[in-house]
Amino acid sequence: QDLRVGVSLLVKYEECSNAYDWQVGTHGIVIKFVVNGVQHSATFLPEVAKEQGWDQEQTIKSLVHKSGYQGDVTERFVKKIHCTRYQSSKERVTYKDYVEIIGFDPLEEGVANPKPKRSWCLTL
Repeated sequence: QDLRVGVSLLVKYEECSNAYDWQVGTHGIVIKFVVNGVQHSATFLPEVAKEQGWDQEQTIKSLVHKSGYQGDVTERFVKKIHCTRYQSSKERVTYKDYVEIIGFDPLEEGVANPKPKRSWCLTL
C-alpha cells in the first residue's frame, strides 16, 4: 500500500560532440559503439550518475560494461563511442492514487485489461 510509481518522460534529445558532452545530474545519456562487428548500447537516466556519486568518466565506464562489453575502456576506445544526451521530467504517484486514476486495481484477481476510467495527461 506504500508503493509509489515513478515515470520519467525523456525529452530534449541531442547528439553529443563527444562522450563527455553532457552534465552529471542534468543529462541522461545513450551510448552506442561497435566492437568486432558486435553492436553495443546502454543508457542511464539523468539521476543515475548523481545518485551513484559518479563523475563522467565513471559513468561512461559503467555504461560500457552495462552494454555487455567487458574489455578495457581506454581514452582511444571512448573516442569511438557515439553519445546522445537527454533530459527527463519525473512524476511520482502513490499506488492508491494510480488505482484511482485508472479506475481499477490491476493486482486484483479477475481483472482482465479493463478500460481506464480516464486517460493519463502530463503537463510540462
